[in-house]
Amino acid sequence: MAYGIGGYVSLSLQNSAGTATTNRTYIPFKSESLTENIEQLQSENIEGIFDNPDTLTGIKNITGDIIFEPHPIYLGHFLNGVCGQSTSTLSTSAYIHEFLPRQADFDEIVALPPYTVEVYKNVGSAYQYVDAQIHTLAINMTAGGIVEATATLHARTVNLVAGTTPSYVDASPYTWDTVSLQVAGSANGEFESATVTLTNPIVGVPTLNGAKTEAKLKRDGFRTVGVAGDQDFSNQDEYNVFAAQTRQRFLFTLTGDNIGGSATNEITIDMPQTNYTTFAGNVGGPGRIVASYEGNGEYDTSSSYSVRYTLTNTQASY
Repeated sequence: MAYGIGGYVSLSLQNSAGTATTNRTYIPFKSESLTENIEQLQSENIEGIFDNPDTLTGIKNITGDIIFEPHPIYLGHFLNGVCGQSTSTLSTSAYIHEFLPRQADFDEIVALPPYTVEVYKNVGSAYQYVDAQIHTLAINMTAGGIVEATATLHARTVNLVAGTTPSYVDASPYTWDTVSLQVAGSANGEFESATVTLTNPIVGVPTLNGAKTEAKLKRDGFRTVGVAGDQDFSNQDEYNVFAAQTRQRFLFTLTGDNIGGSATNEITIDMPQTNYTTFAGNVGGPGRIVASYEGNGEYDTSSSYSVRYTLTNTQASY
C-alpha cells in the first residue's frame, strides 16, 4: 500500500528543452495533482454499425498543481520558473535574490525555463516530468494560518525512473504574523487575506514532427499579476481608492528567522502599480461586514516591472 508520507517531489532546472536533469532539489509539499493527459480522438468513419469506432491516441501532456508552504530557499526555484530569470547578490552573511518577470522567452521551444519534476508516490518507480513550465504561482497569506503557495505546471513528456532518497533543508514555513503590508507607502492593518498570483498563459503546440507530445510550449496571451482577498470594512478608505481608480503600491514583507548578523529569511512582493478591479463590502447579515477585493498589478514604467519578488536566504543562486 502506498502512503503520501512516503512520497516526494523534486525540481531540477534543465539546461535546454528536451533533456532531463537530475540535480534534484527536494521540495516539502502538501499535495500534488500532476496528471498525465492522453487525448482520445474519435473516428467518425461510417462502417455499418451503430457503435462508436475505436478511439485513437491523440496529444499527450502533463498538467496540474504542487501545493506547498513556502520558505525563501524553496520558493526561489518556483519564482525562477514563473519569472524566467533571477539575479543573486551576496550581502555580508546572506544572499539577496531578485526575480523580475522576463520580457523574452527562454528559447524557441519553451517560453519559460524548463524543469524536470520528479514525483515519487511510495510505490514502484518515480514519475519524471520533462520540460515542465511553472507558468502560474499563487501565494496566499491569510490571518490565522500558514502561508501557502500553489504552483501550476504544464510538462511535455513523462518517464518512469528509479526513486531516490530525498533530503531537505531545515526550513520552517511562514505563519500569518510574519506578514506585513504597506499600501501606498503606509502600513495597513485592515487586510485579512491576500493572494498574489502571477500567470503566464501557456499553450501546447503540436506540429507534424512524428510525435504525440507537444512540440512547443508557448505563450498564448498577456502575462498577468493579480491580488485578491478580504479586508475588514471598518472605513471607506480603500473603497474610495477603488471608486477613483487610483493606482497604489502594494508591498508585502514576510520576515522569518535570523540567518546571521542583521539578515533574516525574508520574502518581499512588490506591486508598484496596483488597481482595484472589484471592491464589495456587502451586508450579509447582522454581523461584521467584510469587504472582498480584487486588483491587477500593472506594468509601472518608472519601475520597469509589474511585480518584483525578492528573497533573502543562504542559497547562493538559482
